[in-house]
Amino acid sequence: MKFSLLLLLVSVSSFALPVLKIDESFLRKSLRENPPSISQIEINLLSAKLEASSIKDKFSSSLSGGASYMVTNERPFAAFIPVTSPIKMGQLEVTKMTERGVTIGVRGFTEQITNNFVKHGTTTGLSVSAGVDIWKELIQKRSQSQIGNANQNLEIVKLQTSIAKKTFLNSLRKIYWTLVANEESLRISRKLLQSSKKQVQQAKKRLVSRVADKGEVARYESQYSSRKSSIISLQYQKEGLIRNLKELLPHVADREIDLAPYNINNTIQTVLACTSLIASQSGLPKDYTFYDEIIDAIKKQERTEKQINSTYAAPEVILQSEFGVKGRDFSYGDSVSDLGENRYKNYAIGLQVNIPLDSRKKTTEDILQEVTKRKMRARTSQEMARIQSFHTQTVRQIAFLQEIIGNQRNNTRFLSQSLKSSQKKYNQARLTVQQLVNEQDAYLNSNLDEIQTNLTTINTILDYLSVYTETPCKLNRI
Repeated sequence: MKFSLLLLLVSVSSFALPVLKIDESFLRKSLRENPPSISQIEINLLSAKLEASSIKDKFSSSLSGGASYMVTNERPFAAFIPVTSPIKMGQLEVTKMTERGVTIGVRGFTEQITNNFVKHGTTTGLSVSAGVDIWKELIQKRSQSQIGNANQNLEIVKLQTSIAKKTFLNSLRKIYWTLVANEESLRISRKLLQSSKKQVQQAKKRLVSRVADKGEVARYESQYSSRKSSIISLQYQKEGLIRNLKELLPHVADREIDLAPYNINNTIQTVLACTSLIASQSGLPKDYTFYDEIIDAIKKQERTEKQINSTYAAPEVILQSEFGVKGRDFSYGDSVSDLGENRYKNYAIGLQVNIPLDSRKKTTEDILQEVTKRKMRARTSQEMARIQSFHTQTVRQIAFLQEIIGNQRNNTRFLSQSLKSSQKKYNQARLTVQQLVNEQDAYLNSNLDEIQTNLTTINTILDYLSVYTETPCKLNRI
């Protein structure tokens, strides 16, 4: 049983996934595979389109029709009071509501009756009708405001969709550059691990020659184990980063992920050029972001929502009118002919007024207006704070990071010089092994800190580019 389990573990561990080399251009191409995050972003856009489309549904033309046939057998109350049977009726009507709130209809109908005095008496007619709420639609323009509100919301979501896709791409890039930083840390750590290994071997030789004691050997072995542990920790971090990447890009989940060749020096120059461009902007670079357009659209949406709210407690003044012609005869064909020849005109007009007598609806309307005002002001304040804080604070952060990087490079250079001097002193027995090991660890940590600060700089710029998505620097065009 144990042997079978061991064999299974060996077979699983020996299974090699196809290797996929990734770089930044690969990440952009991966968006075409519609990963779940992109699908969710597009679902939000489709939901906004659905809402805008559903608002406009009531302005579509519609065709309705119906027919009925009724027969009754009953005794009349008197000879001069006929029983009308059968009765045949049918009609077709096309209606459409315009964006100004006017409902227009065209109706064609026919009706045929038979009784003691009339056989197959047929009435055929055509009519045109129109109806509108004069106050809410023609004066306060409720329907037009509803359409405008839906269109403005759709425009906002379109802009947010563009930003969200760029933000998702930059989140992938942050994982990629963290993998690069991890690879650079591994490269330096492995190089210094080989140095530690040689020191252990040399210390053991000196121990055999009675030049060194067991404490010196143990100290070097401790350093070797510590660096090896750090490398394992970096490898563990790498696997976690790859797992995060695969979760965001399921289409690469069955591949072995590795980094394509990259050029650190070119990347540093690209980052520096982008930071210089950002720092050179004296004011808010609104041309580099869509958030200012979102703010303008929110302000327009606030006005249209207030316009819609103002109709809540308004009186209803509904005007209905109809104009038509009729033809009458003792068959369908003759009634249609009579319709064309005689054209008995008829018309109807009606007015209905509904006025609220208490203040309940007005109170609700005031609450609606206050909710709209606060909601929209909160959104505009939030978006304005985003573009202001991301620019001003990023400029300051970049300045600090550049200063940190400069000091760390100097520190690494000085430690490199100091380490060479300390190695000579140690060989001359003027320095203890503990002091030498401390110098080596300080040099390693300085290198790793420099890598992390460079990564922090790239991540800071990518966060900035997720807000100022149109910044014209090379780092923003992959």
